[in-house]
Amino acid sequence: MATQREQIESLSNTINSSYGMWGAGDLKDAVDEARGLPGPKGSPEALHNLGRAYTSAGGTVWDVQGRVNGVATAQLPAGWTGTAGEKAAEVIKAAGDDLNRTQDAFATAGNAFSVLADALTAAQALHTQGPGPLNHAYQLLDDITLWGGPDPVNWDDDKMHQAEAAAKEGIGHMLDAAQQAETAGHTFTETLNKLAAEAVAGKIKGGDLSAADKLVLADAAAPGDYNDIITANDATRAGQAMDKMSPQDRARFDALLAGAKSPQERAYLLKTLAAGHNVNEVASFDQLIHDHGDDPAWLADRLTPIRLDSTSTATGQNGNQTDISYQGASWTQGQHPTCVASSTVMARAMVDPMYSLQITTGGHPGDPQYDNPQAFSKRLLDEQNRVYDDGRDFYADWPVVGYDGMSNDASNDEANKEIGGATGSKYQNVDMNNDGNRRDALGPVENAVDQGRPVPISISGGGDAHQMMIIGHSGDKLEIYNPWGYTTWVSEDDFVNGHMNVALSGQYPDMRNVDSIRLPQ
Repeated sequence: MATQREQIESLSNTINSSYGMWGAGDLKDAVDEARGLPGPKGSPEALHNLGRAYTSAGGTVWDVQGRVNGVATAQLPAGWTGTAGEKAAEVIKAAGDDLNRTQDAFATAGNAFSVLADALTAAQALHTQGPGPLNHAYQLLDDITLWGGPDPVNWDDDKMHQAEAAAKEGIGHMLDAAQQAETAGHTFTETLNKLAAEAVAGKIKGGDLSAADKLVLADAAAPGDYNDIITANDATRAGQAMDKMSPQDRARFDALLAGAKSPQERAYLLKTLAAGHNVNEVASFDQLIHDHGDDPAWLADRLTPIRLDSTSTATGQNGNQTDISYQGASWTQGQHPTCVASSTVMARAMVDPMYSLQITTGGHPGDPQYDNPQAFSKRLLDEQNRVYDDGRDFYADWPVVGYDGMSNDASNDEANKEIGGATGSKYQNVDMNNDGNRRDALGPVENAVDQGRPVPISISGGGDAHQMMIIGHSGDKLEIYNPWGYTTWVSEDDFVNGHMNVALSGQYPDMRNVDSIRLPQ
């Protein structure tokens, strides 16, 4: 069923293309239909009330958070020493951090409701400016038409011109109102989706983990802002995997968690379980990282290839690019036509710590024979070529009929094989034929990356095409991994209106349009 904006947009197209004597009947029908359309639905007063309620709840949380932070900064009782004291400190810190996030979430939600209420008020007022000109246009058209066509006796060119102008004015007000209301609704939905995705602790289901355990694990982060190790999707999948374990496997996994040296190590164990690995594999993985389990920077370098960063989201040509490397060697496709494969490899490394460790260290962290920049680069290239060769037609390298690169359908297949297995998602190729399609896709895309599920994106123009990966979202910005070896930010406007060349380091200025995405379901 068409949205209100789509209905008005269709009538606007008819009104703007119906002119002259033989367009009078179509114009009259479109004007008549437009007059009966209601304005944007919703109650601004009710939205404002909800906004005030959330803001008030945030104030209550703020009071509690202040008291918890007081405990966190004070010395624990003398009896709380050794492991018990360390665990208590972890829980208190995590509780304080969680209350901070909760207060921010309530404040953000309260503001979102208020902003939506104001936008809806403005859109509804703008809509009311449409019926007057449309009624005037209808009256003029009624004077000069007969039975759906021009009235040969009463036809008047001047009245037709006046009717055209009035109809365009009226439908213009209504279309602006519908677009403003829809945009406000998208923004509101995106904000609440992001807040829901950030509520990680409640999604860690699974057996005997205490509320304190879940809180500490959800609080574990790689160094830097915006870097929760456990995403909402990880939390859900880890809980599901734990619930399916045999009593013996559950006991082994609980022992691994209990023996971890830090919340970060425990979080990586849960993330590895969420990526689809069994308890034996998780135990082998832990043997490789446990000696450094209390070194978050060491863990992040090898297990979190991209440190998401929402502190600086500037966009624009050559703006705000962050090189991605391991020990100085770039995570790049180099001079090879493997953008699909390379961005897919990176996405899998982001969601599967065991896979990332294999690429960065060869499964031998600290061994200079394996864990060095040259060996890393060779393993990365081998993986890129494996995915590239797997996704191409058997004749792709033949003379004459061969070709470079991979199609969107092949990209979709590889996303399901390489990323879907670790995220539990089924990817579906979605063509982006126009700005409207891209605008409609923004909400699902941002919801997916907020939950920790990367989204492959194809852009094209000037006879060239390229795949990148949407990996993060902050406000009205999307974080992009370009397999040329860096991340950058683009605005929602860049995504929708054909300015994706800003992510290309000044190269290929005509490669501007998003032509498809692979959306996880």
